[in-house]
Amino acid sequence: MSASKTWRGVALVGVFFTLLATTGLTGLANAADEPRLIKPVNATKDDVNPGRTYSAPFLAVDPSNKKNIVGGFIEFRTRACGLIRSTNGGASWKVLDSQPDLKSYPYCLANNSNIFHAPVAFGRDGALYLATHAWDTPDSRNKVGVQVAKSTDMGDHWTTVLARDARPTKDEAQENVRPITGMIVDTKSGAQDIIYVTVRAGFPNTASPNSKIQQPWVLISRDAGKTFEPPVIITGDYFKGAGITDKALSARTTIPGTTTTTAVAGSLGATPNNAANFGSAGNGQGLVMDKSGTLYYAWLTASANVTPSVPSAVLLSKSTDKGKTWTTSEVRPPEYNNRQNARMAWTPGGGANGTLHLVWEYTPTPTLNSYAEAEYVRSTDGGKTWSEKVRLSDSDPKGFFGSYLPNLTVAPNGRLDATWWDQRDDPGIRSNDVYYAYSNDDGKTWSKNYRITDQTVDRRFGVWGNNFDQNSPPGMVSTDEFVMFAWDDTRFSRGDQANIQAGDPVAAGNGIGGGVQDIFVSAVQFKAIGAGTSKTAKIIFAGVIGLFAVGLALTAVAMISRKRSGGATPAQKPVKKAPTPATKI
Repeated sequence: MSASKTWRGVALVGVFFTLLATTGLTGLANAADEPRLIKPVNATKDDVNPGRTYSAPFLAVDPSNKKNIVGGFIEFRTRACGLIRSTNGGASWKVLDSQPDLKSYPYCLANNSNIFHAPVAFGRDGALYLATHAWDTPDSRNKVGVQVAKSTDMGDHWTTVLARDARPTKDEAQENVRPITGMIVDTKSGAQDIIYVTVRAGFPNTASPNSKIQQPWVLISRDAGKTFEPPVIITGDYFKGAGITDKALSARTTIPGTTTTTAVAGSLGATPNNAANFGSAGNGQGLVMDKSGTLYYAWLTASANVTPSVPSAVLLSKSTDKGKTWTTSEVRPPEYNNRQNARMAWTPGGGANGTLHLVWEYTPTPTLNSYAEAEYVRSTDGGKTWSEKVRLSDSDPKGFFGSYLPNLTVAPNGRLDATWWDQRDDPGIRSNDVYYAYSNDDGKTWSKNYRITDQTVDRRFGVWGNNFDQNSPPGMVSTDEFVMFAWDDTRFSRGDQANIQAGDPVAAGNGIGGGVQDIFVSAVQFKAIGAGTSKTAKIIFAGVIGLFAVGLALTAVAMISRKRSGGATPAQKPVKKAPTPATKI
């Protein structure tokens, strides 16, 4: 054998061992490097229905096996909810055939406005819960209830009960219990899972000047989803507190073009500071629970029977008795800058009782229509005081690139993850992307922003705000090893999928809303699943290092041999450093 063939053969063996060490357990030996972005996959690729239109799903990971990940979704055009599932850490997905809806309430969508997620969460012993709306075509579009489905086989079969039945309600007591704004499963208190589902309850058959204001409710099951108690109004007596309603009314400004009329004597409108005129805006509120079982619920206020309307405040409600009673305090004062979509998370560090984290849409310039930014605040004293707000996006503020519908989740190790829809990459066609940032110090500092989507989502297709008004935050779930993202994507609506600036569907006569909308999933990986300091992990790590060393040694021998024979040594690529946290609070 020639010297050239000899060094080539040794080099190939060296490369083999090196690749085996570095790709088989990616992240185990490189935990200090910048997190890796995993290529997105189409979670709904098996659905070839030309009318498919999926929402961004609500994600949950099996606490007993991190490779099992599920997502609750709404399929808008069939008005049905369902589940996607991965059993290999997100590498591939399946849309399950099972239907969680009751036969008497076959649809989870009745109205096109402001539907967010179909929340899904794991309980004890592998139990899986999915909360959806309950509706059928004979019902009024403004008469929607809530159903909760339970599965003990990862979504293959469901047992479903009504958490709130709106069908019997009528006249001024008619209920429209939507949207569902959160679900938490307490797996540590009591003998069975306690399920908390938060909703906004509306009363559409009442009208100004005596309209009944929408209220935030919590629906509670203390027997693992078999039965649900009557709803608890989360507001409690907050608006009856001294000066609360007067403060909200004083924050109003005259809106150009509006007129103020004198309300009918004796009506709610005739007494604007009446507590009955104040309630919940309700779109995308945040429900979390700390390690002691204390519940926290963030929400934005709204008003009724008052002209001009009262600007929204951001409030925090807290329950220390398993949701039976609530106390409420102010996070942000009433101002027109507060828009929607408060989301919360809790980390165990930062304070004696951990740290509360809150994001919401905030517009620094309310005069700019539809422009908002994802803002963040934190509290280390259980919500008594809050930090100054911080802008999550690191795009140039002068560019007025919107960041919308933020979401928060927390990994078991305390890493705080934030995601949102971002418009900085919009080429001017009405589109957005999923962006991400994380914090390893309970929100004191944040990483740089990462773009998660590999293609900008063209919102001239599919279902989105100002079309059917279906606004869903990007789905997200966190583990120590990775954070998983899921979003609704319209790329298969275009003929040339590599060119985001394809022909305008409006100009082509197709109108906004044509095409399809799939679910795409990606992840940011911090380390390999199963990496750790256990004896087994140490043995595996030692084996990896041994393989890596053998590979390097064989490669070095090959390079020396090649140099002696006049060959060239390939250049090495620099290793990326971990991002420097920025944006201190």
